[in-house]
Amino acid sequence: MKILCTPFLLLLTTITLAQNFTGSFDLVMTQESASGNMRQDTIAYYFAETKTAIIIRAKGNQPDLRLVFVPADSTITGLFEMNEKKGGYILPMNDKYWPGMQYALRDFGTGPRMNLNDTESKETINGILCHEMKCESEKYDVSLYIAPEIELSLVQVLAYQSVGAGEDTEAVDMLNACGVQGFAMRSIVSDKKRDATITLAIQNMSSEVPERIFSTEGYSISDMRKNN
Repeated sequence: MKILCTPFLLLLTTITLAQNFTGSFDLVMTQESASGNMRQDTIAYYFAETKTAIIIRAKGNQPDLRLVFVPADSTITGLFEMNEKKGGYILPMNDKYWPGMQYALRDFGTGPRMNLNDTESKETINGILCHEMKCESEKYDVSLYIAPEIELSLVQVLAYQSVGAGEDTEAVDMLNACGVQGFAMRSIVSDKKRDATITLAIQNMSSEVPERIFSTEGYSISDMRKNN
């Protein structure tokens, strides 16, 4: 992706048009096992016209991790603060360091066209009328409340979490195979193998995207691209 040739320019055009949604929201993920154990995690998402950022909210004494995705220069920048020091790193934007890249950067609505089961159930979530769709596989049963007017898919959203060499994309692969094209305000995933239920809920939706979210000012950053 570093070579300025025709395929690169075509790819850059695709990346620029990958999603039309601009705004921010929190994705709250709650996992509950059959034994009653529960875990909850939150990731904040910020979608601007030409770049995206997520903040992975850490627990305990661990620092939050902010990831800034800039397709124009093919970089992923990780930022964190620990012991009052600001640090970070730059990764190359490629399949090795971002296994879910193909899902996140493809054009909205261009994934597999499968027939999801429309239950005809409707519910207003975050002020938007959503339609329930269901998908079943050998490992999972999934219920999704889709907001058709938002041009950003759940597959794209989850793909931004797969940064790091060797990261697992099983959940994204499954949803992609199901043909999930729309934005899911709420998703309920039943994991048959682990006998657990995972709920994904969108909260705090806003049309605002603060520019400071993408700033690296004051951070000491290591460029990991030099080693690749």
